[in-house]
Amino acid sequence: MAAEEVTVATTPPGRVLLVDDEIAGTDVLALILAGEGLQVTVAANGHQALERLEDAAPDLLITDFMMPGMNGAELVRALRERERYRRLPVLLISGAPEAALRSYGIEYEAFLRKPFGLEQFLASVRSLLPGQAA
Repeated sequence: MAAEEVTVATTPPGRVLLVDDEIAGTDVLALILAGEGLQVTVAANGHQALERLEDAAPDLLITDFMMPGMNGAELVRALRERERYRRLPVLLISGAPEAALRSYGIEYEAFLRKPFGLEQFLASVRSLLPGQAA
């Protein structure tokens, strides 16, 4: 009897582009996401995120709002101008209340106000990544 070849379908790890100028917090979040089996690319600001975009090929953008050079709203607008990233889910994080950010008119799928809890963060990430739902 010949051995059968078995193919196991696996979901590729989600790819996350994490953008924040607060390096210590970003490093912690990147480690947590990697621990969840996600591929993480980190950028310190909006300009750096755009430079790393094609190599990162993210399934999710997590970005801080307040950053020097290019804030989160400007980054999201720049992404939405690119056909490939028009529907990219965005998790916006900020120390400012969400109501204060609405005047910028940007599209995002989820918002977390700093400081936020780990479970709340992971639940938001899972809900936005295809195949990663909890």
